Amino acid sequence: MAWIATGWLLAFAGVNAALYATWWRRTRDERTFLKDVLAAGVDPIQAAWWLGASWDNASPQQQGYAAQVAVRLLILAGDAEVDEEGRITVPRGRLGTQKDPVRAVLVTTLRRHKGATVYELLEDSRFARFRKVLRSRRPPLRSEFGAYRTPSLTAALVAAFGLSLHAMITRSPVPGLPSRDPGMWTTAWIPLWAVLAALAAIWPVSTSRPWPRFTRHCRAVVNRALADEDGHTRRRVSVVSSSTPPDRRIPPRTTRSSRPADNPSRSDRTAPRHELDDAADSDTCDGGSDSGDLSGGD
Repeated sequence: MAWIATGWLLAFAGVNAALYATWWRRTRDERTFLKDVLAAGVDPIQAAWWLGASWDNASPQQQGYAAQVAVRLLILAGDAEVDEEGRITVPRGRLGTQKDPVRAVLVTTLRRHKGATVYELLEDSRFARFRKVLRSRRPPLRSEFGAYRTPSLTAALVAAFGLSLHAMITRSPVPGLPSRDPGMWTTAWIPLWAVLAALAAIWPVSTSRPWPRFTRHCRAVVNRALADEDGHTRRRVSVVSSSTPPDRRIPPRTTRSSRPADNPSRSDRTAPRHELDDAADSDTCDGGSDSGDLSGGD
């Protein structure tokens, strides 16, 4: 019985080791990227790209929030201003001192077209160059962890059932039970599978956000960069443009958990859904993380 159990448990461990090796290989570039960017310092716009929104647990890699943060940084620097309607303009006579390419292009674009709302920056063809430069700041990271838990849970089921069937065929009794009847394995495999499945659940679900340590770091970077911003600016930048079609407007959020983390006001909860950039493909990049952070992803 000891040899039977050892063999099947080693097989289960081997499957998980293979999954870990696959995860490690597929995320090599991502881990390298994160190591380098954390050493050099994360840019607030790049951090906003990854956060996806101002509230926790938002989908990562959303262009709309990155555009909002770029505009808010520009206003904070005094190179732009926003009115009550959410229209961003460059003050007359202001030449702009932005060295950051995204914000420099934004100043030039706003001056040329006499201002715009965030919605127009993301939708209007006149601002295609700004969107192109903004997309260059998108971190080369996947948006979802990847399917590792399902194979591990399947391996747990096969190992538990296979061990029990093997022991029953060899007429081995269930250890720890007073009965020596090998037929007890017909039900004993269920608690064994539950134990192995609990170990397999260490793998995050496939749709979970990878690299949680990087997420926390990005949140701190954005909050620090906008620490001196006043609430009026934040609300005005995120206001829904009057030119936004009704079907593109986000309905008011009703749950406490969905409220933006850095702005509890109702205005932020009417921000437009700026998810019109290229869809984040979770398997198109094989890029970086805090090394040793198993919550990275495929």
